[in-house]
Amino acid sequence: MSLSLPDLPPLPSEALLIDVLCTKSYHGVKHAIVLSPGRGQSAWSLAERYPRADVVAWFVDSHRAAKARRSTVGTVRIVCSSDLPEQMVDLALLPVLKNGEAEMNRELLQQAHQRLRVGGTLIASVNAPDDQWLLKQMQAVFDKVHCRRLQSGCVYFGKKKSEISKIRSFDAEITFRVEDQILTAFSLPSVFSHRSIDNAARVMIRHVDVPTGCNVLELGCGNGAVAMAAAFRSATGDVYAVDCNTRAVDCARRGAEVNGINNLTAILNHDGKLSGLEPCDLALLNPPYYGDFKIAEHFMATAASCLSAGARAWVVTKQTGQYLDREWPGFCVVDQQKAQGYDLLGFEKMR
Repeated sequence: MSLSLPDLPPLPSEALLIDVLCTKSYHGVKHAIVLSPGRGQSAWSLAERYPRADVVAWFVDSHRAAKARRSTVGTVRIVCSSDLPEQMVDLALLPVLKNGEAEMNRELLQQAHQRLRVGGTLIASVNAPDDQWLLKQMQAVFDKVHCRRLQSGCVYFGKKKSEISKIRSFDAEITFRVEDQILTAFSLPSVFSHRSIDNAARVMIRHVDVPTGCNVLELGCGNGAVAMAAAFRSATGDVYAVDCNTRAVDCARRGAEVNGINNLTAILNHDGKLSGLEPCDLALLNPPYYGDFKIAEHFMATAASCLSAGARAWVVTKQTGQYLDREWPGFCVVDQQKAQGYDLLGFEKMR
């Protein structure tokens, strides 16, 4: 049985790595890892090339991990976590998208180098034929970097000779005020609005009333600032901070712990199937603008399944027309406010 995924074309940078694996061999590969921004098809190519090797496809996003897991055959292991597994590897593959997040790729490059055994190889690729950025990042961690420039992009090869002398931290702390209290949020690369609290989140914090004892659901919690503010105001109610990004969930959990917030639960979830939650009185939604509105629809459907009758979902958006022009099963629009360039839309769960 083939271990490839012929029905799903790989991302351009990952396709470069798959082509390289067909032409280049490495001896003694017992452990390998792929750090994919897509579905990790190069992991299946690795498993075909080295059938006795332990091959890991690593994801930070539970949705991508679940998609890959459903396609898993053979020896590929799917891992979804904030950081790379601690296991040492002989070969690491890092496909980079030319429009990808720079800090995330820097950190992944550093972590991949740390996980390589001395003598191991990292192969990185980017779908940019004139690339200089990834080359400089590779040269910063490897003594010597070999380059293969192709019409569709560049592939770089680095062999680990020694450990990195200075490990860089990519963490960030952000302070913000809720009433008379200063709270601290934490952020990591790949978490939405890394190193800041975005304006839409600030609108939600400043303008949505959270009564004492209110049970609150936040979908797409990011660094957890909105959920922490809600938990602080609710005081005795249960607050659920949900995200599909493992790092976002870890940041929300860490923020709650550091700020002494005991009524916040951070949940990793991508499919909206949230069991064991108390019925919620309020949902806070700041859906991303990408995804052809599918994510917004997913957020609204999930909120409808978790809210009590008569409860309210607040959406902060600049796409007001798209919300008002649609029918939302289980909801009716009851409020619309303008705040700092955004609209706050209130939807009531029908009885």
